[in-house]
Amino acid sequence: MTEKNVIQASVESNLQDQQVQFESLNLKEIGLESSDFKEVLDAHKELDELSHTSVAEYGKNIATKTSSYTDDLLDLVKNKDLDATGQKLNEVVQVAQKLNTSSILSPQKTSGFLGSLLGKFKGAKQSFDTHFNSTKEQIDALIKEIEVSQTGLKNRVTTLDQMFTAVQDEYKQLGVYIAAGKIKQQEIQNNIAKIAALASQDQQTTQQIYDLNHFANNLEKRVSDLQILQQSAMQTLPMIRIIQSNNLMLVDKFYAIKNITLPAWKNQISLAISLQEQKNSVQLANTIDDATNELLRRNADLLHQNSVDTAKANQRSVIDIETLEHVQNSLIKTVNDVIQIQKEGMQSREEATVRLRALQNNLQQLVLDSSSNRINQK
Repeated sequence: MTEKNVIQASVESNLQDQQVQFESLNLKEIGLESSDFKEVLDAHKELDELSHTSVAEYGKNIATKTSSYTDDLLDLVKNKDLDATGQKLNEVVQVAQKLNTSSILSPQKTSGFLGSLLGKFKGAKQSFDTHFNSTKEQIDALIKEIEVSQTGLKNRVTTLDQMFTAVQDEYKQLGVYIAAGKIKQQEIQNNIAKIAALASQDQQTTQQIYDLNHFANNLEKRVSDLQILQQSAMQTLPMIRIIQSNNLMLVDKFYAIKNITLPAWKNQISLAISLQEQKNSVQLANTIDDATNELLRRNADLLHQNSVDTAKANQRSVIDIETLEHVQNSLIKTVNDVIQIQKEGMQSREEATVRLRALQNNLQQLVLDSSSNRINQK
């Protein structure tokens, strides 16, 4: 058999061994199929030249892309457009809440008691109409801005679809590099076993086994890192779908607000104007009666309170006996606490002196024992 045929046979045998090792892997666990063997061989070529650099950078490009998707997703979540969309929705709610019909009765700056009461109702319809028209313009402007945000959310759904496909591809590529790395690990272990089985062992053989073991350990760590990244990529896929779903729900919600909620608000606010006019007359009379009764009650209560407070103040001593008792008790407690602290301090210092002597004795004994050991060794 020629040398060329021997090399060819060795290559074919090695290829068969690699395929056997590939088939023995849990391909489903790493997202591969038997048809992916050729890609695994291509990745395996990156480890043909074993070195610290080739092992450390094995699968670096795939790992870098995969780890970047998490940052991309976080950027989408923190995107200022999404923040602005939520803020605009809150603004719509706040604007609508301001259209409370009770705002018609907001106090006005008028002179006199009756003038203050009547001023709350004077021109109420005109004020409410103006308020309503101004708020309607605010709502219409906000709706236009929300429509822009809706378009942005829809566009991001498409972007996330592209990201989903890319992450799936990277997940498979990581599986390819994991499989190739595991095959290379087995090859290294086989080489170590062959070298160790040699009858003659010299320094060069020992160093070769050590280097191969070092590469095997580093490669095992690198493959483990790639497996972790693959799991992270797998977790990224449902994250993308969740964000897409949230975007679509927001789009639907904004459609409902624009087409159902806000028209209902406007209709009800328009009705509120007429209803409030009917209510104003009765409310004015009730408010005047309530204010009169409240004024009389308040003056009577104030007269009673002032009289009682004046009598109590006249009968009170210059210094309360409770104050004198508190001062004396505090003085006694202060003296006792100071004496106790001084006693505790003296006791702590005595204990510290005893412990310090013990530390000194231990150190002296350690020095003596060390010196004795040196003499015995000589």
